Amino acid sequence: MSEIERAPTRRAYGWSDFDQEVVEGLVENDARFIDRRAGGWIASPLLGHYDNQLPWQDDNFKKGSVAAGDPPVSFRAAPTYVLERPLDNAIAGRELIVDAVAGRWGNPEANRFGNENSEGALTWNVFRTLQEAGRLAVVTGALTGFEPAAEPDFFYWGRRVALDAATVWDELSATLAKLEPDAAQHVEPDVSLHVPGFGWVVIEASFGPSSDAFDAPAEVDAFLGRYAPACPGLFDEERIRTTRLRDLPPLLLRTIAIAHSLRAEGERAVVVALVRESDTADVERRIDRCLADTADVGFRRVTWESLYRSLDAADPALWKLRAYLEAKSFGLRPAFALQSDEKQESG
Repeated sequence: MSEIERAPTRRAYGWSDFDQEVVEGLVENDARFIDRRAGGWIASPLLGHYDNQLPWQDDNFKKGSVAAGDPPVSFRAAPTYVLERPLDNAIAGRELIVDAVAGRWGNPEANRFGNENSEGALTWNVFRTLQEAGRLAVVTGALTGFEPAAEPDFFYWGRRVALDAATVWDELSATLAKLEPDAAQHVEPDVSLHVPGFGWVVIEASFGPSSDAFDAPAEVDAFLGRYAPACPGLFDEERIRTTRLRDLPPLLLRTIAIAHSLRAEGERAVVVALVRESDTADVERRIDRCLADTADVGFRRVTWESLYRSLDAADPALWKLRAYLEAKSFGLRPAFALQSDEKQESG
């Protein structure tokens, strides 16, 4: 059995696994906790690893520390961590995600699946856990305001994911071939849900600072030349061309074009930017400026925290997911602003 196919020996790491005094020292680049020079080391942030200095791999801090802990993990100076076995980052559906994590699904995010800050791992864990619990319909209400009577179909990284199998999503492949016939590599939306009685919910997830912007006016022209003719009535081309480059989010605009093209007659479509509450970018204003009055795709900004709050604390099927989000770390600290929620529920 290959390293990537080994099952994790314990649950995923959470922020409470790390000594926050050590973490703060790493954030401040305190010499008591980190030495980036040749022959240097990083203090292990794992609880119980007091005074454990981990040398750098190949004596190079950019490669991270030697592995420590169970499951084995390499720490980076940022601070953050990378799991030695990427599948250790999956809390659900490991047997279905093996090929994706190994890069055989062709998604470039695969090589980051073992990273603490992997958006791909986070979205898989959340939506696959919801699917296994039979609760995708519950979270659809938090994403769209529409509560379906039946479970949505779940799509991830260009695959249609059933409970027991992941197969190629032929409709998306055809859509991308039509929209981007000369593209060297298609990058699929993070997660999509086909919702009975509604249509499509296409989700672009973010788990850190976003750099989604055009670099030059020529890129804007190329974008509009590709997508505007294929999606008539969707984009306001004049306003897009007169908007500052840093206010134009090309990835989200492309996702809106995909959602428009996936819609069947009579269906609705909404694109959701799923972000942390700490992400204060006014993405709804930016998108609204780019869409024509005749646009047939909606857009919403939803936070991971609000998704968490939509999960019924009294529902045993959701306890695993709630615990995962409560414990999830980013930079070895709490990823989401949920601590006040926990205190209120226990009070």
